[in-house]
Amino acid sequence: MSSLSVGSAASRGIRRRGAAARSPVAYREQPMDYEPAIYCRRCGRKAPRWISWSEANPGRRYYACVEAQHEFVQWHDGPTSAFLRVLLGDLRDRVWMLENEVAAMCIDEDAGAGVCVQVQKRNEQTSSTGYSLARKGLMLVCGIVILVSGLVLGMLLS
Repeated sequence: MSSLSVGSAASRGIRRRGAAARSPVAYREQPMDYEPAIYCRRCGRKAPRWISWSEANPGRRYYACVEAQHEFVQWHDGPTSAFLRVLLGDLRDRVWMLENEVAAMCIDEDAGAGVCVQVQKRNEQTSSTGYSLARKGLMLVCGIVILVSGLVLGMLLS
């Protein structure tokens, strides 16, 4: 029996990579909000917990170091059954397809403005929670580290 359903992602050719491959659903918890902590074996930092949306592991949670070159990846969940892989993949692709259709409608001047406003509000709610807050916090920490590093380096050089 094939591991692909008639309408599965592979049969439709739907694939997303990079920024377009975002999670089809909002995270229920922040990537760093979990216990007990899992640490990267190379740098010792706490690894964020993500959700995979790949063809092979849709919906499966994993830990990965923020430093990609460390190649630290550890699965939180066990493997899913072939049935769940296909089901989750199909649902993921349906969400992405509907998002693409709505985006195309918003570009079309004849589309109802109400739909576009609703989509914009939903996107703002999704981006104001979840990963963007973690990213803003990380940017703040990085900025502080750079500032302090610059001050220390300036003191050492003077």
